[in-house]
Amino acid sequence: MSELVVQPIRIEAIKPHPNADKLELAVVGGWEIITGKDNYVAGDVVVHIQPDAMVPQEWADKWDVTKYLSWKKNATSGRVRAARLRGVVSYGFLVPNESEAELGEELAEHYGITKYDPPQTLGAGQMRSEHPLFHRYTDIQNLRNFRDMLAYGEPLVVTEKIHGTNSRVGWVRTEAIADELLDNGGLNDLVIGTHRTQRDPDDCGIYGLPMAMYGDQMAGVVGWLEEHREHDEPRLNSVIFFGEIYGAGVQDLHYGAKQEKGYRMFDISVNGEYLSWRSMEYLAKEFDIPLVPALTHGVFTFEDLVEFAQGDTTLDDEHIREGVVIRPWAQELKWGKGSKDPNPKRMIFKLISDAYLLRKGGSEMH
Repeated sequence: MSELVVQPIRIEAIKPHPNADKLELAVVGGWEIITGKDNYVAGDVVVHIQPDAMVPQEWADKWDVTKYLSWKKNATSGRVRAARLRGVVSYGFLVPNESEAELGEELAEHYGITKYDPPQTLGAGQMRSEHPLFHRYTDIQNLRNFRDMLAYGEPLVVTEKIHGTNSRVGWVRTEAIADELLDNGGLNDLVIGTHRTQRDPDDCGIYGLPMAMYGDQMAGVVGWLEEHREHDEPRLNSVIFFGEIYGAGVQDLHYGAKQEKGYRMFDISVNGEYLSWRSMEYLAKEFDIPLVPALTHGVFTFEDLVEFAQGDTTLDDEHIREGVVIRPWAQELKWGKGSKDPNPKRMIFKLISDAYLLRKGGSEMH
C-alpha cells in the first residue's frame, strides 16, 4: 500500500483543457488536476488532495467539495475519487496552502485526512502472532508522487498489477528447533498470511491456496537457494514468496476465473532482501511457479510508463487493467540515499489505470 501524501507542492505548469474553455489542467508532480480557469498560475504553491484521501466533513465543507466526495451512511469523512470532466481525467483537487507550510511538509494531521482503508472481506482462517522474520511486503509508492525517483536510464521491467488479495507464504527459522534441519534448507516453520496478518497453516482459508497449488515448487526454490549459497554468506533464515490471489469471489475483476481461484507470484525475499526481477524470473521458470504478467522491459520515460498503465488486462479478454508495477529489471536498487530518508526504499513503484480509478461498483482489498 502506498503512503498518504498531503503536502504543499508547486504547480509546474497550467495547460488548457482540450474540451472546456472555462477549465484548465494544473500539473503537479506526476499528476494533472482540472481546475477553474485562472484559479492558479504556474509557480503557485498549493496542497494536492489525492484520490483515496478521506477528507473530514468540516474541511470538505470549507473547500466546497462535499458533493463531489463519496460518503457512506453516517460517515464523518468523504473519499476523494478520480473524475472524468469533459473527457479528461482529474486526479483529486487542489486547495490553497492556507497554513503557509513549507514545500514537502506533511499536512495530513493538520487537516485530519486519512487514507482510505479498504474492507477485508476474506476473513477466513485462524489468526496467529506474527513471526519476527515473517516480514510484511514493501510499500509500493505511486510513481506520480515520486516521478523523479526512478532510475530511468536503467533497464526497467513493467508488470501488470493484478486486482486480487495479497498473499505471503514461505518458511522461517525458529531458533528453538533450528537444529532440526529439514529438506528445505534448515528452515523449519511454515508461515502463511495476508498483507497484514499471519494465519495458522492448518486453518488459513483462502490464504493457503499458494501452498496448496505450488508448495512443492516453492520448497524446491528454497532448496536451490541453499544449494547455491556461498560459504561466506549467512545461512537461510527466511524465504518468503509474495503474490496475488485472484478469481471467483475475490474481487470484482475475476480475470476469467469465474468458478475457481488463481495465483501469481510477484516477489521473493531471502533473509529480508528482495531478489531482482531477473533472478526471480529465472527461479519461477525453473520451478514452474506462475508470475504476474511482464508486459515489457527496457528503458522508458515517465510518459511511456503512464501509457503502459492503461488498456486491458493480459490475463483474459473481459477486464480492464488495474495498472502496472515498475522496477529495475536486472538488480535491486534503492532510493533515498543522501536524502533526509534514513532508510532507503526499494525502487519499485506503481501506476494505476484511469479506467480502474473511474470504474463504478468496484471492490477494493489490499
